[in-house]
Amino acid sequence: MSYRLKMILPVVGMFLLFGYVALAVVRSSTEEIKQPLPPFLHDLAAVRLVEIREAGGQVVLSGNLTTTTEKDGDLEGETPLTATGVDADAVGKAEVEVSTVEHGAVDKELEVAVRDLTPSTTFSLFVDGQQAASFTTDQRGAAELEMTNSPSR
Repeated sequence: MSYRLKMILPVVGMFLLFGYVALAVVRSSTEEIKQPLPPFLHDLAAVRLVEIREAGGQVVLSGNLTTTTEKDGDLEGETPLTATGVDADAVGKAEVEVSTVEHGAVDKELEVAVRDLTPSTTFSLFVDGQQAASFTTDQRGAAELEMTNSPSR
């Protein structure tokens, strides 16, 4: 085997490895579940408690939302969703955003992302004690939920 071939083989091997890893990362993204914002969530500025509950009603993830008003008048808030002990490695995040867009219309959005829950299982999103949605995790135990008053976006 020539010296040049010995030098090229590791480079080709690394290219194939990184190409495979990049492909795996691209293919593993979780599809976002889009739903309309329920009527009881008309005032996202008032939202405080966000919970993910399993089918039996036990709280798996929980977080207390804090919001701030930005310079442009938009409202933003977020909270990490931490495990309660029912599923110790579960994690998540909840975010709210209220912004004024063209012609004075107001866009309202609640986003929740979870991971490391039980795969292919249905959970419920509760906001301030009321059920806002149900969703099913993917085969890796992850889910992303977007609820908005502008479902056409």
